Amino acid sequence: MKISTFFYLSLLTTFLVITDLFLFCTQAQIAWDSSKFMPLDQVKIGAKGIGHTVFQGTVVEPFDFVVVSIERDYVPGWHVIWAKGLSDNFKETGVAGGMSGSPCYIDGKLVGALSLGFYYQREHANLFGITSIELMIKATQRGMRPNLEYAGAKPLDLTHMFASQSSTDLMFGDLGSAPIAEFNDPKIHQGKNSSLVSMPLAVSTRNVGALAQLRQLFETHNIEPIQASAGGAPVETSPIAQGQMVGVEFARGDYNAFSYGTITYIDQQKQQLLAFGHDMYGEGNVNVPLSGGYVHFILPSTNRSSKMASATQPIGTLVQDRMGAIAGTIGKSPSYIPITAKIQTMDGETHDRYFEVSRDRFMSASMAMFGTRSIIDGLESSWSEHTVAIDTRIRIADHPELDVNELTYKNVFSTSGSPGFAAFRSLSTMQNLMQNPFGRLKIEDITVNVKIKDKRNTATIEGLRVEKSKYRPGETIDVSVVLRPYLESPIVHKACITIPKKTPEGQVILLVSSGQSYDGWQRQRAPLNFQPRNLNQMLKLLQRGESNLDLILEIYIPKVGMTVQGEEFPELPVSMLSVMNTQTQLGEGGYTKGRTLHVEKNNTDYVISGSRFLRLSVNRRAK
Repeated sequence: MKISTFFYLSLLTTFLVITDLFLFCTQAQIAWDSSKFMPLDQVKIGAKGIGHTVFQGTVVEPFDFVVVSIERDYVPGWHVIWAKGLSDNFKETGVAGGMSGSPCYIDGKLVGALSLGFYYQREHANLFGITSIELMIKATQRGMRPNLEYAGAKPLDLTHMFASQSSTDLMFGDLGSAPIAEFNDPKIHQGKNSSLVSMPLAVSTRNVGALAQLRQLFETHNIEPIQASAGGAPVETSPIAQGQMVGVEFARGDYNAFSYGTITYIDQQKQQLLAFGHDMYGEGNVNVPLSGGYVHFILPSTNRSSKMASATQPIGTLVQDRMGAIAGTIGKSPSYIPITAKIQTMDGETHDRYFEVSRDRFMSASMAMFGTRSIIDGLESSWSEHTVAIDTRIRIADHPELDVNELTYKNVFSTSGSPGFAAFRSLSTMQNLMQNPFGRLKIEDITVNVKIKDKRNTATIEGLRVEKSKYRPGETIDVSVVLRPYLESPIVHKACITIPKKTPEGQVILLVSSGQSYDGWQRQRAPLNFQPRNLNQMLKLLQRGESNLDLILEIYIPKVGMTVQGEEFPELPVSMLSVMNTQTQLGEGGYTKGRTLHVEKNNTDYVISGSRFLRLSVNRRAK
């Protein structure tokens, strides 16, 4: 009995020690150490120092500098040490993207991290700014535990990306809330000539258009996409040390995206690190994976040079993202979202591809979309006539408010542009899931199946013909739809729709449109139908996209209707509209621009575009 009690007490003691050690590792702050750090007040103009960074491979090299000036409140609370590089290795490149965080020492003490550098410096100017170590260690003052509830706070606006190929809206409508004010506030790094050293985002794509879109996407976030392998380092691991590369692998596998800087300081226990000398997004307490890096070379430029680097092994977790630095823990990293793609190319061959994206509300959707697009365009020509059949599935982890845990989408696209753009659009729903205002959703995995044919198979609606202009309630309208296939003569497609028996006498509108045009019309006609009030309504809306192969026929009355709590009431009398207006005043309802009476969908062999309408008269005595 005594042995058993002693055993359990020993086990409990061991558990408590391990628990205390874990809490120490995750909560401890990097404290000020006067034997290692030099305060800003002791830095003098004219003082000479040594910086450390990787110019190639994983070898940290020193470079000499001299302090030129000290500028207090460069921005409120951020004091900058201005310096000039003196060594030949630094003169060859000047300040380069990816040097952010390079530790700088004076008299053997760490004064801070390289973080600022100007564009278009004249030869041998080599000026750069240093963020003081005093500001950097403040990034740890709110604790060093990862935020397990992290879901990001700065949504990217991807809507404008769809304008390039005949679409101006997200595939299923814009379900996001109003833009976050802080996202639109000016930042010190906004503008092409910002002095903050940009973070390179190496992406493995050969699609110039996709790269241009990425640059547009990140231009106000101090992130500069560059075409590079990102994941193709000649070594699998790199040292975890001051002056070495560190960054975030936003995507890894058959598609890679790696944004990187330099490690400034590692604590004595080798459990925590500081880097960059500036923020990444400035999101505060986060939970983002960190990886090491390998520098292939520095690309010198009269604009501003950049390190060309690839990710190596995962090294830990980014925990704090603050104004003066990022701070992370060394060891375990958060999980990724797996994406599996099966692509049948024009030659009939099937290609299996796999990559993962980080669980980052700011980046997950864009990396999934651009990654899938780049993989497809890498297998086929990035600009060709084609037809793409796509089937995507997004699996969502169990959530108490969800009735279903899977979002699927099937459709056919055809154009003379990028085959990968179809997958790009089909995954746009992921943005809505990641940025929804109703609850945090965890995506388990994504599956994409694509079949590509080497023919453009589109047709535009050019006109409508009916037999007469007056119809009785209950009568069927035979419609001749004039379609013009791509590079072919017009053809006539026969369709029909029946007027409901209870249709009131008067004017009705016959609308014939493509699936995409019909979606746009419905958002204009009854916008409140596309504003969900909970997670289930949101998923239902994301699931309702129309087929691009369908001709959609609709009969509607151009009179005011009403929507209340997402349910449409198309045939209310004026007296009832007045009564229900109370719901509108409470913000639970609103008017519609027309009352839909009946809808028919007619399948075709073409990807349809455009719409046409006719005004018809309903009369019980019509012949």
